[in-house]
Amino acid sequence: MASYTTVSLPRIIHAIAFALLLGMGPATPAQASKAPADSIPVSFLDNFGYSGKFLDISAETLNARATHWKTDGSMVFVTGRYTDNVAAYRVDIPWDLSTASFKQDVKVPGEFQHGLYLRDDGLKMWVFDRTSIWAFDLASPWDITSISEGENTDLSFFVERGHDIDFTPEGNILFIDDRNTGAVFAMELATPWDVSSGTLAYTLDISDVQKEVRGIEFIMGGSLMLLMDTGRNEILQYNLQVPYDLSTATLVNAFDVSELTLQGRGLSLSADFTSIYVTGRDEEKVFQYDLVPE
Repeated sequence: MASYTTVSLPRIIHAIAFALLLGMGPATPAQASKAPADSIPVSFLDNFGYSGKFLDISAETLNARATHWKTDGSMVFVTGRYTDNVAAYRVDIPWDLSTASFKQDVKVPGEFQHGLYLRDDGLKMWVFDRTSIWAFDLASPWDITSISEGENTDLSFFVERGHDIDFTPEGNILFIDDRNTGAVFAMELATPWDVSSGTLAYTLDISDVQKEVRGIEFIMGGSLMLLMDTGRNEILQYNLQVPYDLSTATLVNAFDVSELTLQGRGLSLSADFTSIYVTGRDEEKVFQYDLVPE
C-alpha cells in the first residue's frame, strides 16, 4: 500500500525563500545544511520575526531551560531546573508550537538541569548539570520514561558555570557554553558520544562580547553557531570559516528577543532553519520565531 507524507506548504515556501537568501536557488533543507561557510549571510538572523506561536510549559516545568527537537519535528523536549525533570510534548503539525501538547516527563538526577541533547536515533540523551553531564540510554527511542539510571561525567576542572551543550553529528566533538569564564569549549571525544573519553581541545574566548550566555546551537553543517545571551537579550550569530572549528568563529550579527522575554534560557531551531525557538523563563513559555520571506 502506498504511503504518503503530509507537508506544510508555508514551510516549503519559507525553505525556498531561505535557499534564495543564500543565493543557492531552490534547495532542500538537507542541501541548505551543507552550505559553504562563505555563503552563510551575515543577515541570517535579520529575516526572523515572532510568529505569534508559543508553548505554555508552566504546568510541567519551573525555571525552564534548554529545548531539543525530535528530528522530524513531531516532539519537543524541555528541561526544568526547579522541577528536576525533562518534559516531552507532542507536536501535531511538525515544528509548529501552537499544535503542541504535553505527552510525558521524567525526573532526572542532578541539581542544575540546564542543557539538553538527544541523539538523532532517539536512543541517547544528555542533560547538562552546570559542571557535569548526565548520559542516559533510552530503551525505547524518544521515550524519555525509558531512560537508564544515568552516568555522570564531571567537567568542573574547566567548566565553571556552563549552561547548554551541542554535539557534532558524528558525536566526536562536544561543545559547552560557560557564562562565568566567558567561553565556548570544544571537547574532542576519543569514543564518539562518550563524554568520559573527552579532552578539552579548544576554548573560544567570548568574554568581551557575552554577558550571560545560556544556549548554543550549531547549524548549517557547523558553519554557523548561535548563542543565547540572557544578559544582552540577544541571540548572537557566529560564522565559522571551517565547520565546527571554533578557532575560525567570527561574531557577525545579533537578534533582539527583549520584546518577548528578558530571561531567554534556551535555544533551538527547526531542521530547515526556518524557525527559532527561545525559552522564556519568567513567561514560562517557549516562543517561536519564523523566517519572514522578503
